[in-house]
Amino acid sequence: MKNLTTRFIRGGALASGLLCLAGITACGGDDDTAPVKLPDMVAQAQAAAVIGAQPTTQSVAAGQSATFSVAASGSGTLKYQWWRNGVEIPGATNASYTTTAVTLADSGDVFSVAVRNDAGAVTSNAVALQVEGIGARVLAGGAIVPGRAQTDGVGKQAYFLSAGAIANDAAGNLLLVDTQNKSVRKITPAGVVTTQIAGPKTTPALQFPRDIAAGLDGVTYVTDGINESPSIYAFKIAADNVISAIPTVATLGDPALASGVIVPPVVTAIAADGAGNVYVASEVARPGEPECSSCFKRAIVRKFGKDGSVTIVLESLGSSVMGGVTDMAVDKNGNLFVVNDKGIQKVDASGVKTTLVGADQAFIKAIALDAGGKLYFATEPFSGRQSPWPVNAIGKIAPDGKVSVAADPNGSDARFKSAAWITQPAGLATDAAGALYVSGNGRVLKLVLP
Repeated sequence: MKNLTTRFIRGGALASGLLCLAGITACGGDDDTAPVKLPDMVAQAQAAAVIGAQPTTQSVAAGQSATFSVAASGSGTLKYQWWRNGVEIPGATNASYTTTAVTLADSGDVFSVAVRNDAGAVTSNAVALQVEGIGARVLAGGAIVPGRAQTDGVGKQAYFLSAGAIANDAAGNLLLVDTQNKSVRKITPAGVVTTQIAGPKTTPALQFPRDIAAGLDGVTYVTDGINESPSIYAFKIAADNVISAIPTVATLGDPALASGVIVPPVVTAIAADGAGNVYVASEVARPGEPECSSCFKRAIVRKFGKDGSVTIVLESLGSSVMGGVTDMAVDKNGNLFVVNDKGIQKVDASGVKTTLVGADQAFIKAIALDAGGKLYFATEPFSGRQSPWPVNAIGKIAPDGKVSVAADPNGSDARFKSAAWITQPAGLATDAAGALYVSGNGRVLKLVLP
């Protein structure tokens, strides 16, 4: 009986102790001893994964490998998963990822990494791989996806609805008109695409931007093929992205427009030189001249000097008709190069015209000058007939007038045999290093020539 009583008492003490530890009742005894301090039984919350250092764009030569890294912190075990162009890379589960040897076709690929622990997950910034070397590679723009809206981003992650004309600004960025989206996009040398002007959201609004030119002090000029006001065909975009309309009369400097002697023209191309002059090409018709969809109107190119002067530098004469000017470029000596129904024509400072490449040789879509005075041109195949010019090849005209093939996607140099080659070029530009950029087919290609 004594043993049972002892076990009861001990059991009661044990139960009381358990209740005390659980915090259900106070601990203490008849001897007024101080309550026992309970240990903190609340678990500390885990810290979620946080990225402290983001991956960065990697630029490597063709044939080398590229390494992307991330620095992250958080409680417990961190787990990593790298992605390439939106697809998980099997086995890429460390804080860094090294590619196999890359080719020019890999340029523009987009990498990111997801980091997670038991408390949560975080995804890094997306960055692009840039592969350097002679040949063709994607700078920006993914494959055209019907119904997909324009998307800012980097490399092949960015999307253009219609990659139109391009120009290179003084900072080395490309400016592009995304015609169907009524916007102006900017592409950095690293392939980062942002929307500089979202046409439908601006006042005044771009309706159908067709051509673009980079002026001095960060100013951009854009032509507009369709606008709600028939008196506005061009826009000026300041360095702070403030957009202003340029009325036709002010743009073309022709008093006859105000008196109704000339039907308001359509601006077809625009260019700017390093001295701050702007060149505007337009198609005009005078009262009494035939109006038809298949008839060319008179083509006029005017030079608007930085000093406010206006000079006509090219015009169809008498009753002759010259095809509309679809692209222009100006060299440091003031020579004007135009694309029209004659092909590529050069107009020197005295107004003398020389045909450099005939329209019967190639269907020329765009031209661009480099710093050394070489003129490049992008082509499309003729419709329904043979062409003496290689299909879709990029041409080069030396300062002495010699014409040659600069890059041929069907030629012997495998470095230009790109599946991403632009078959419907809309724009052409060069950079300070001599690289070419071609826009069209929803993307921008970078070409480094031999």
